[in-house]
Amino acid sequence: MTNSTNKTRGLVLTTIPYNDSTQFVHIYTEAFGKITCRLSVGRRKKGAAQRSLYAPFSVLDIVIDRQNSHGIASIIEASPVLSSYMLSATDPAKAAQCMYMAELLDKTIGEVENNPKLWQFVSHSAELLQLTTEGAANFHLVFTTRLCYYLGFHVDNSAYRKGMQFDISEGVFTAEPIYHPYYLTAESAGWLHLLLDTKFSTLPSLRLTRKQRDTLLDMMLTFLRIHMPEAGELRCVDVLKDLFV
Repeated sequence: MTNSTNKTRGLVLTTIPYNDSTQFVHIYTEAFGKITCRLSVGRRKKGAAQRSLYAPFSVLDIVIDRQNSHGIASIIEASPVLSSYMLSATDPAKAAQCMYMAELLDKTIGEVENNPKLWQFVSHSAELLQLTTEGAANFHLVFTTRLCYYLGFHVDNSAYRKGMQFDISEGVFTAEPIYHPYYLTAESAGWLHLLLDTKFSTLPSLRLTRKQRDTLLDMMLTFLRIHMPEAGELRCVDVLKDLFV
């Protein structure tokens, strides 16, 4: 390998069409953090193989050339480690979760240097989603709450007491009156307490209705946007909600 050529493992975030022959792909990598890569677009069989390879939340081994002065890498070689492509046919709900989590990461991660703890969390999450069966409907919720810790938004779940509300803008459980619209009622705060206490390994114990799941997802995304306005709206949310009952 030349000085500008590097090998790393990465998780696909999003692919952006540029013209008939070029796309750009955002990848969160183990070695370099978030990078943008130029991808030559193939046709017919090659194009189908590329769509499979660069499906959101797939993990790849890639060889890249980072010589470009504009910070855009060229992908020299890519091979699959963990693919999410077939989920669209075999498990549409998990495919929607992959799209949501990849978009969430793309909107919230701006790091251009390696972060071993965040990489371990992200890559381990991709692996666990493939393996999870019981409780999988709530996987994206646990992922979102855990990601917040890595982004620096800590909620002190130990402060919760039954009957408290949750102040979304402040990120705290409270027994005091809340005089703005960004809060969870005492009932919903109880659901949040259970969610924050849930790990991937204890997902089967988290029982939520569709209404509870949607309320918590909206709350977590509001919480993120308050602290990270650049996150904006996520396109995949409505599709994600429709696939879980």
